[in-house]
Formats: sequence, structure tokens, C-alpha cells
Amino acid sequence: MKRLVSYVFVFVLGFAACAWILKSWGYTRPTNGDLSIPESGKRSSLTVVRRDENPIADAAERVGPAVVNIDTVSEIRSPLPPPLEQLFGIPRSEVRGLGSGVIIRRDGYILTNNHVVQGADKITVRLADRRTFNGRVVGRDQRSDLAVIKIDGKNLPVAVMGDSDALRVGDWVIAIGNPLGLSNTVTVGIISAPKRTDLLLPNGNVLEEVIQTDAAINQGNSGGALVNIHGEVIGINSVIYSDQGGGSIGIGFAIPINSAKSVVKQLIEKGEVVRPWIGLIMPEDLTGDMLEWYRQNGYKRRDGVLITQVAPDSPAERAGLMRGDVLMEIDSKEIKSASQLIKILQKYKVGGLVRLTIWRAGQVKLVGVRLAKMPAIGD
Repeated sequence: MKRLVSYVFVFVLGFAACAWILKSWGYTRPTNGDLSIPESGKRSSLTVVRRDENPIADAAERVGPAVVNIDTVSEIRSPLPPPLEQLFGIPRSEVRGLGSGVIIRRDGYILTNNHVVQGADKITVRLADRRTFNGRVVGRDQRSDLAVIKIDGKNLPVAVMGDSDALRVGDWVIAIGNPLGLSNTVTVGIISAPKRTDLLLPNGNVLEEVIQTDAAINQGNSGGALVNIHGEVIGINSVIYSDQGGGSIGIGFAIPINSAKSVVKQLIEKGEVVRPWIGLIMPEDLTGDMLEWYRQNGYKRRDGVLITQVAPDSPAERAGLMRGDVLMEIDSKEIKSASQLIKILQKYKVGGLVRLTIWRAGQVKLVGVRLAKMPAIGD
């Protein structure tokens, strides 16, 4: 009997404790079979995550006001001059496009993709607060697929730039943009690979380095922000691999923000990006069977850059560089890959002189090359 009384006492005490906890959390007893609703303005902590406990929502809230929608209109013109178009009654058609952008300065400078605004006759920018502005292109760069546009705004919200070199596989990221015209859409994923190289774009251009993510990116996301968990922009969403329907399959790419910073600076100051050029066409890393062949013929190192083609009338051709040469050093700094070669060359100025150490037919040679301005794509 005493044991039974003890069990009942423990049960009653536990029930009372639970009731006290639920009451302190804002729970009220349901009446008439309906679910209870806390008093006006109060939300039960049983179902709501506190602001400081949801870093993804906090990050999206932090950067969201600086992400804009970009709508474009491009006229399709006939090859005839306007008077003949009117004479023959040839109508002009329009192509509409959509994309996203990131406000990078309070006075209205916006970073986006080149392919979003290329060929646009009219650009309309819509902010997160629904204000709209006419936009104009400040500068475009086809090689990096980046562009800067300007709107006449003041004291605009600005995105904070992060460090894309600090990314790791598995880091959480957030994509914010205008997919399919759906304003300020937020999707979440991880970094699948922080540094993919030589990504071929649909227009035939090659991006030297991109971030791969599985965050859902769709048509209209281009130019939008890829953000880390702290709400800092670490990439500009640019390209997706998709199925036949054109939707996301979890393979998207963004331009690293560290790569974009120097491009943006030149676009704002000059309207274009001036790059030093040596005149090597698609140099390759010396690896695999090709490396073994060179080593069998006297090459001592296990890396280097193979010159596969030299552009006509280029600095490289004038300096005597040839197909089959192996580039080993620039100004006594070892070169181990083609991507490293490109990055090092960007630190030089047009007109500067560089000393190249090359290997050719069993001999190491020192060659001086004066850098020229890289031609525009299509020149």
C-alpha cells in the first residue's frame, strides 16, 4: 500500500511540473476542441526558433535588401536602315530578359553578369522595397561574365563582401535572386567545390575559376548573390547545369567575389578591364603521358605549363616562343599550372617586361617578353 501511494505521489508531482513548464512557455488549455492560440502578439517558443538560432534566416535578412531584380528589353532590328523599315512596314520585335544584381555602393552601383545586360536597350532595376529605377551600363567584361550598372539612387542598402578564398567543401551557402521572376527567392545549399577551373560557357567563353554549389539556381538567378552563413557575398551566381527543362539539378556555379573585386574596380574607373597579354592560346598543365614523354627526353621537373599554340603577331611570337616549349618560371618564380600562370600575369601591367624560363629540346632558355593589352573577344 505504501508503495502504491509513493507511485501516485510521484505521478502527481511530475504532472504538476509539466503543467508549470507549459504555462511558463505560453501554452494555454484548448477549449471547444480548438487548438489554443497565444495572446495577441505572443508566439509560443515551442514552435518558433529565436532569431539568433536561425543563422540562415539571419544571413538572408542581412543581405536581402541589397539584392535587386533586373529586367531587360532588347530590340531585334532588321539589317535595313530605319527609313526602309518604315517604307516596307517591317516591325521591330522585342526580347525580354530577367536577372539579378547586387548593390555594391550606396550611390547606385550594381554588380551583375555580363550576359544579363549584354545587348539590352532598356534596363529596369527593382529593389527589394519595390522601388524601380532605370539602369545604364557602366562597363561590361565578357571574359569574366561580369558587368556593372548604375541607377540614380542614394543611401541604398549595400551588400558586405566576404572572402571566397576561405571557402571549404561543405560550407553552408545561400543563393538569393530573381529566378523565373520570383523576387528575392532564397535557396540553401553547400559548397560542392570551392575552385572549379576552366568552365566552358554556352557562348564559348571560358571562366578561369568558379565556385560549385548545390543551392538551387535557376533562370533569373544570374547576377544574384551567393552568400555565406554570415550574410557576406562570396560569389555571383552565373551558370547552371540543367536538364532539358532548364531547371536546377543541383549543379550551379558562381564567380568568386575575390576574382570579381578587381574586375569591378576597373569597370567603374575605365568602363572596361585591361589585362596584360602574352599571347599563349590555351596553355595546358604538363601532366600524365605528356609529362612522362618530356621526362624521357631530359625534362627534370614534374610540372610546368605546355605551350600548345602561340597567337600570331603576339608578344610570345615576337619573343620566339614556340609550340612544344615548356614554361617553367616567370621572373624566377616557378610556374606549376596554367591557372597559376594566368593569376601571376594579372599582377603585371600592360607594357611590362617579364623574363620567362622555358625548356626546349633538352635546353633551358631565358626569354624576355613585353606584355601587350589583351584583345577583346572576337578581335
